[in-house]
Order: sequence, then structure tokens, then C-alpha cells
Amino acid sequence: MTAPKLRFKEFDSDWSKVKLKELVISLDAGVSVNGEDVDVTEDDFSVLKTSCVSLGVFNANERKLVNLENEIQRLKEPLLDNSLVMNRSNTPLLVGSSAFIKKAPKNTYLSDKLWQIKVNDKADIRWLSFHLSSETTLIKLRDMATGTSNSMKNITKSDVLNFELSAPSKQEQTKIASFLSAVDEKVSQLTQKHQLLSQYKQGMMQKLFSQQLRFKADNGSEFGEWEDSKLGELTTLITKGTTPSSLGEKYEESGINFIKIESLSSNGKFLLDKFAYIDENTHNKLARSKLEHDDILFSIAGALGRVAIISRDYLPANTNQALAIIRLKDKKITRYIYYFLNSDYVKKIIDAESVQLAQANFSLGQLANLDVLVPCLEEQTKIANFLSAIDQKIEVVAQQIEQAKQWKKGLLQQMFV
Repeated sequence: MTAPKLRFKEFDSDWSKVKLKELVISLDAGVSVNGEDVDVTEDDFSVLKTSCVSLGVFNANERKLVNLENEIQRLKEPLLDNSLVMNRSNTPLLVGSSAFIKKAPKNTYLSDKLWQIKVNDKADIRWLSFHLSSETTLIKLRDMATGTSNSMKNITKSDVLNFELSAPSKQEQTKIASFLSAVDEKVSQLTQKHQLLSQYKQGMMQKLFSQQLRFKADNGSEFGEWEDSKLGELTTLITKGTTPSSLGEKYEESGINFIKIESLSSNGKFLLDKFAYIDENTHNKLARSKLEHDDILFSIAGALGRVAIISRDYLPANTNQALAIIRLKDKKITRYIYYFLNSDYVKKIIDAESVQLAQANFSLGQLANLDVLVPCLEEQTKIANFLSAIDQKIEVVAQQIEQAKQWKKGLLQQMFV
């Protein structure tokens, strides 16, 4: 019997083997046009980039503005509401990826690397979208891709139209699509909640560090004036590390944590799968950049201004020259300085003072000379506790999003064959 592991009880008929061309009316691509990578407004003419659909969820921000009249006239395939769009040309891991677009932005068209799939009355387009985004189907689509380049692969229209899949009745398709759409809606709601909490945090940081909003002491009295200081005056050390290869050493499969800029997320989290490793001998050679508990890491090359606090969980550890190590004289102010370094005030200074070479750079001297506004310890603690509480809420929602995504992934594996 051809049927999925997980099924609604009112359906018991076998699923039929069909080729995609039996379910679709057309598979149409756009054209290559010149566009700009800038923000696109509602009334602008734009073309989708492959990144709009590469992660399986439509990202309207990943569009190119088309403003030349002769280029606008060349636009070919308009994006429709309730549209299914697939990458026909992309990297080996992204070719064949697709996304359902419920509401198409106005005046939006496809690039030559994307197909818009239009279905006939035998298929529920949402069901087909979920089927094509399941891991099993994606692997099969990637396996059909060809190309001599390791960085770019292509799938042909003929191969996709002749792609074989198992399909239930239209009624069962719709039932599955409705259920999985509800899961997507839950993920969307959680994502929006995460964004709103993040925006709220940024707004509160702006008010707190500009002193527009002040806390009061526990007895109700006002706190005193904030003191002006330089970051270097608050530290015992501001330094950076070295790449092991510069000492003739190499990375290992396991060992002592070696933290690089890609090991830090933009929100101050460590990405364990992005850690490198060194042996003890290399760690000792890199003695200057051995990390300690409550050290603050601050990225000074490439993606500037990423900040994280080292805890004992990650020690022993070391780092390279893209990350500055900030070691404070008074460990009690670590969390306050961490949030201060994450503030818009510091981001604006980085934007104004960073050196744009092959990659952006911010020197250790500039970091040490950074102006820091320091309230009394009690007010610092209140600020840090307040922002930490928001961070905890953001982290809970982030975990809920990940759990919902994993649940959906499991459902896709069990609800399709």
C-alpha cells in the first residue's frame, strides 16, 4: 500500500504515482534584468532573487529594485497570489528549494533563475508546496541537478516536469495542506512575537543608555549623575588573538575551543557548531589570548560589533585576531558593559569610525578609547537585570520557534511518501 505513516483517519485510499506534469499547467521562468539591492517600496517594480525562496519561506525583503524604463519593459513573468516558486539554478544545497507565496507584492516579477509553478484542478497548490519542501523530495530534486561548477547547479524543466511523486485525492491534499498551514501560521506568529520583543529591547536600550529613562533606587530616591569614562580605563586588558596557522599550527577535530567571528551570532549567542578546536600546545603558544570567565568578546573585523560574554561552560578557550578580548577590572559591571556595547550609541560610533578596507575594521586603540557612560553599580544592576529579563523572554520564544520548525519537519517526513 502506498500511503504515508501519518494520515487523517477519514482517508484510507492508496496514493497514486504521478508525474509533476500531470498536476501542473506550466512551469515559467522570468528573465535576467538589471536591478539594485536596495529597499523596495510597495509601488516599486521589483524582481525576485533566489534568496527570496531559498529557505522555504518567502522573504519579500530579498528583492531587487528595477527602475530603468527599458528594464521594466523586459519584465516577463509576474508573481501571482497563491504562487509556488522554485529555484531552478542555485548552490548545490539550495537548488530545487521552493516557497509558497500567499500574497504577492505589487509589480513583482521572477528572475531567470526562478520558476513559477501553476497547478491544474488535480492539485492543491499548498499541498504541492509542502511536498516539494519535504526533505525527501528536496534530496531527489538536488540529485537531478547538473553543472560543472561546485558553486552552482541547475535542474531542467523537463526533469522537473517528469519528476515522480505520490499523490492522494484532492480532498486529502487539501486536508493535509490546511493542517500544515496552521503549523506555519503558528511559526509565523511566534516569529512576529520574537521580532516585536527584539524591537522592544532595542527601543528600551535606546532610552536607557540615552538616560531618557532612569531607574530609581529601592528607597525611591534618584540615582546620581553618570560618569564619563573610557573603556580602556575600566579594563585590565584589551587585546586580540592570532590564527594558529600564523604560528605553524593547525586546527584539530576536537580539543580546546577556538572561537572565531562566525562562532558568534548577531544576538550574542555562541554557535557551538561553528567552533574550531586547537590542541593544548597551540593553546599555550597563544597565551596572550587565553580566555577567562566573564571576558567580553567584541568583533573588530568583518561583521563589526558582535558581542558575547565568556562563561566557564566554554573554557578553556582561545580566539583569533577578529575578536577583541575585553577584561574588566570589576567583574560586577560585566553585564552592564555587555549591553552598553550592544547599544545603538556604540553601533553609530563603529559605523562612523570603522576603516573600510577589504573588510571593515575597528582597532584595539579605538575600542580602548570608546566613551562609556557609567552609572552607579546599583543602577547598572537594575539596567542589566531589566534587559536580561527581556533576553530570557526572547530566548524562550526562539526555542518555541525551533521546536515548532522541528515538529513541522517531522510531520513532513511522516505525511508524504
